[in-house]
Amino acid sequence: MDIEKIRKWLEITNEYKKTDFWTRVLEQKYPDMFPIENKYQPRLDIYQNEYYNFIIVELPGVNQEELSLNLISHTQLKISGKIQPLLALEKEIKREMVYGDFERIIDLPEATHAQYMHIQMNNGLLQISYPRNVEPISFI
Repeated sequence: MDIEKIRKWLEITNEYKKTDFWTRVLEQKYPDMFPIENKYQPRLDIYQNEYYNFIIVELPGVNQEELSLNLISHTQLKISGKIQPLLALEKEIKREMVYGDFERIIDLPEATHAQYMHIQMNNGLLQISYPRNVEPISFI
């Protein structure tokens, strides 16, 4: 959150408003007290050896049916899905885990084509591999 942009916005809005509603709100609540959007970004590791590139993405609690992978260019892979809670949230006492929709775009270390990618899900880890130095496909 950029506090300077908020202050500038307040100055502009206060010029046109007869009340100082937003100024009073910020005097009573500081920006660090405002809720922060909890956007989940799955963590990942990228490795390579002489022949293959490997991408390992942490996706705990994601069912394979709730997962979508799209090669949006030869060098970018989009992973999206949904994490469902195991128990009803209305009974929650404490929550540190994040649930709901997520999306992450991964810049691949080397270009590839979808047909060369090998994908498997194992114990909450999405494992993606594809060969290095793939010859470009020419369309005639």
